[in-house]
Amino acid sequence: MTGAPVVLPLTPQQRGVYFLHCLAPDSAVYNVPIVLRVRGGLDRGRLQRAVDVLVTRHQALRLTVRESDGQVLQLIHPADAAPRVEVNWIALPGADLTRAAAEVVRYAGRPFDVVRGPLMRVDVVDLGGEEHAVSLCFHHLVIDEIAATALAGELHRLYEDPAALPASGPEHQYAEFCAGLLAEPDPKGLAFWRERLAGMPVLPLPEEHVPGEHGLFTGDRVGFTVPEAVSARVAEVSRAHRVSEFMVFHAALLVLLHRWTGAEDIAVGTPMSGRVDERFAETVGFFQNTVVLRGTVDPGQSFAALLKASRRTVLEGLQRQHVPFETVVDAVRPSRESTRNPLFQVALVFNRRKVEQDWSLPGLTVEPLPFPWPTSHFDLALTLLHEYGVLKGDFAYSAQRFSRATAERLTVVFLRLLGGLLADPDAPVGDIDLMDAEERARVRELSTASGRQVLDGRGRVLPLGFHGAVHTADPAGGRPVPTGERGRFTADGRFELWRDPVESALEAHPGVLAAAVVRLPAAEDGGGERLVACAVPRPGTEPPAPRELSAHLQARVPTHLLPQRIVVRDEIPTGADGRPDPAALAAVPGPAEGAPEEAADDAPRDAVERRLVELFEELLGVPGLGRHDNFFDYGGQSLLAVRLVARVAEELGRPLGVGVFMNNPTVAALARALAGDGSGDPAGLVRLRTPAGAPSDVAVALIHPVGGTLMCYAPLVGLLPEDTEVVGLERVAGAHPDDNAYADLVDRYATTLADALPGRRIALLGWSLGGVLAHSVADRLTELGHDVALVALLDSLAQRTAEDAERMSATSAELFALAGSVLRDGTGVLGATAGQRLLMRRFGVDLDLLRDTPADQAARMLEDWARLLGLVAGCAPAKTTAPLQLFLCADNPAGYPEALAASWEGLGGALELRRVPGTHIEVLASPAVEQVAAAFTERTGRS
Repeated sequence: MTGAPVVLPLTPQQRGVYFLHCLAPDSAVYNVPIVLRVRGGLDRGRLQRAVDVLVTRHQALRLTVRESDGQVLQLIHPADAAPRVEVNWIALPGADLTRAAAEVVRYAGRPFDVVRGPLMRVDVVDLGGEEHAVSLCFHHLVIDEIAATALAGELHRLYEDPAALPASGPEHQYAEFCAGLLAEPDPKGLAFWRERLAGMPVLPLPEEHVPGEHGLFTGDRVGFTVPEAVSARVAEVSRAHRVSEFMVFHAALLVLLHRWTGAEDIAVGTPMSGRVDERFAETVGFFQNTVVLRGTVDPGQSFAALLKASRRTVLEGLQRQHVPFETVVDAVRPSRESTRNPLFQVALVFNRRKVEQDWSLPGLTVEPLPFPWPTSHFDLALTLLHEYGVLKGDFAYSAQRFSRATAERLTVVFLRLLGGLLADPDAPVGDIDLMDAEERARVRELSTASGRQVLDGRGRVLPLGFHGAVHTADPAGGRPVPTGERGRFTADGRFELWRDPVESALEAHPGVLAAAVVRLPAAEDGGGERLVACAVPRPGTEPPAPRELSAHLQARVPTHLLPQRIVVRDEIPTGADGRPDPAALAAVPGPAEGAPEEAADDAPRDAVERRLVELFEELLGVPGLGRHDNFFDYGGQSLLAVRLVARVAEELGRPLGVGVFMNNPTVAALARALAGDGSGDPAGLVRLRTPAGAPSDVAVALIHPVGGTLMCYAPLVGLLPEDTEVVGLERVAGAHPDDNAYADLVDRYATTLADALPGRRIALLGWSLGGVLAHSVADRLTELGHDVALVALLDSLAQRTAEDAERMSATSAELFALAGSVLRDGTGVLGATAGQRLLMRRFGVDLDLLRDTPADQAARMLEDWARLLGLVAGCAPAKTTAPLQLFLCADNPAGYPEALAASWEGLGGALELRRVPGTHIEVLASPAVEQVAAAFTERTGRS
């Protein structure tokens, strides 16, 4: 009889991984693939039996995750009840190894379902002729490097003989280790880290605005081989200075980061085994812990002195690696950002050998198979290892932060710097030349031509791609004069000034024309320098309030870069040199010192505004809001908007469309909208933008997704040209006519648009199910004699086959059943299964907010979504003559973008495919939405 699973909380190490997994559940960033080339008669049955025994022997391979009462638990299932790891055999006869590697990586890149499991996959691509590509992929929750090495040896023995190892597995299993971590952490170790990392500054990496930005945790890597002479010198210097090779690389990385950023106090993270208890030396599981190595670089010190300091730093970290990283974070309490590591931005990994070198199978030739893996855990990570006697490495970088050209330049400079440091360890680290003679000459030519140099803190010329202090030539022929700006010469020879991310983010706000950030000295009461931002309002718009701009920045700028103060002025005060004047901005009175009229103007003016302020504060959980505060700048989203609209109708007796609220998201604007008569447009039509002057040739119509509201399109509307007329069709539960068939719904939508935009050319756009609706409405508009310029489909799937219709009908039935459960048992039943959570995530629905919605309202929404899906399932898409533009999300599961593209073939005029970063639910958020708006605008201009 099957026993119950062992249930334990996640370990602190697992919690960190799980948190990031939840941030990007569709990402492969925490998949750990081992990709091999296997030659010989690989036996499918023997491989499956060996894998079966591995799962039986090791608890970690039988692990799944469950959330319960606010706690995240791991369930270690009995061997006879664990999810089975099926060997997936793919026949691809005649393919070359490059295509085979791409194929196994496509399978390895699929996200794991941590709730259902298994958290291990084995995929084999059979090329014929006894040639195979094999991927063994694990979720990082269950494995680390030492565990992978242990599994490699066991797989070899079990492939030869399934009875070679006892099914009971090692004496000390993963659950024993996890249970031990539930005890209180070592107080002395925790005190060490709290003191060691106190007041640690954020490393000022010179991030870039990368054209074509990527989604969360996407990245790439630039590989390199350390020259043989330099590799030999690493060993010599290690012996001479009584340090390990890792310590050499750590010290060299500190110098590189200092020369690149100018920082002297630098933290680097590194993984350590975490197996301080010898009993678990070969136990399979996730033991690995991250340790922060904080070091100081003085450009005048020698590399030998830095090696001595590095030795002490690394040894201290090794001695205290048993203190879990997440526990250290909780103790140090740095300012946190969800998408970055809280204590360091750069990681260093050193391995004695490539993990894949440990894998073998009896009677077969097994070797590592190089493969692309476009992910990055950190902003930047340097990995070094010995691969068959050759010292190799790579720089992995976040594609959100850096371009490939920057990573390539960094690689060249690191190798040159490493060679220089090792050649003369007694020389000052700030004097090692980072350029060869050819590049030095080129930089001098560029500096002369531009009249500008770029220097580091010691006055040395910086290489191409490195940001530094900009200087101009002294007219009298003396020393270069600093301009106070930072900039660089790019690899292709262009000069670029560095732009403050806060300034760029402020200027992305629709109400801001220009912005500047200045740094003021520390306040008298202590603390570091203060950042003050100045924003100039865009003419013709209501000046945005500082509080609104602050909320705008918090969603777009790293926490450590946020200004302490924002002032809104008609112009940016400048000094005699034309640059922003810090003293003038410091003298602008803040809310506490003056401008009482601003506070008075923000107070509600009548009973309606007072009640609206109360409703805003209640639903958002934010006290102290005023009449000009924007609902969506304080965490408001579609479900909260639906609840607000329902409360307004119920309490104030004023029916209000969600789309109308989307256009009027402040208390003041909403009160004005409620005071209008609301006549003119039919139910469901929302005029999102009506240009003041002559509108552009093409009007834009946005069609709601399955959720029924137009909230998801708010970022897109703000990015469309100002002369574009924009309307939308929404479908809010209880506020639209019932449709008996899909054709009735399509006809109603098309007629509404035809009446609202008489004689206009129309471009339709829809996300997800909205794309399917937009396509059908376009066909009907054409029948009505309208000119459809374009149909833009945002990550939409055409329902073409019986299987597609069956899946949609099944989803409809599931939602109807869920609505009944909510009415009977309350909203607590929502999200009880992984399938429900996945479904809501696909719909872009926040489950927590849906649970907080009154049960009858939540049930009405679920029923309406079910009704809509049922209508769509009943009709296959017809072909339209309008051109199609399909946006595909690059970070969706492997193979899905191709399936979407295939589903629309032949269903319209010319089909244009556009890839954008992010996943299905990120396509209408930055950075994808900027690319969508640009491509859509460019295409409608040509249509």
